[in-house]
Amino acid sequence: MIKIWLCRFTSVAWLVALAALALMSWQALANEQGGQYEQFGNWEVHYIAFPSTMLTPEIASAYNVRRSSSRGLVNISVLDAEQEGKPAQRVAISGYALNNLGQRQNLNFRRFIEEPAIYYIAEVSHVNEDRLRFFITITHGDRNEELRFVHTFYRD
Repeated sequence: MIKIWLCRFTSVAWLVALAALALMSWQALANEQGGQYEQFGNWEVHYIAFPSTMLTPEIASAYNVRRSSSRGLVNISVLDAEQEGKPAQRVAISGYALNNLGQRQNLNFRRFIEEPAIYYIAEVSHVNEDRLRFFITITHGDRNEELRFVHTFYRD
């Protein structure tokens, strides 16, 4: 019984920490880039890139994320804006990032489901003041959309 409660508590703690982190980061991103999501038809695609060191060691360990001053995270959520409550969508996400030298880094997204939320998270390596251009393809059935954004990472 205690084990089940701890599992539920860990899920809730992860969701609360991620939501708080996303809210803080999305506010900063909104100031830097003018918004935190893109609209693609009925999809509302929320995105954020941030240093992996913003995660607590416990959260990073629980979700097998490497905390490092040279690692960043990309977090994508796809919502159906036409349905009541904007439910999260299960989609396929792939993509890559290019640095200022044009060097390509493929992104391997992992899906995290914390009902009702669904997050797609990828790790990315970077150097200090690395300005990365992200090209992310979101697929559901025969529908494809491409999200593009830029984020500059700094080392702690």
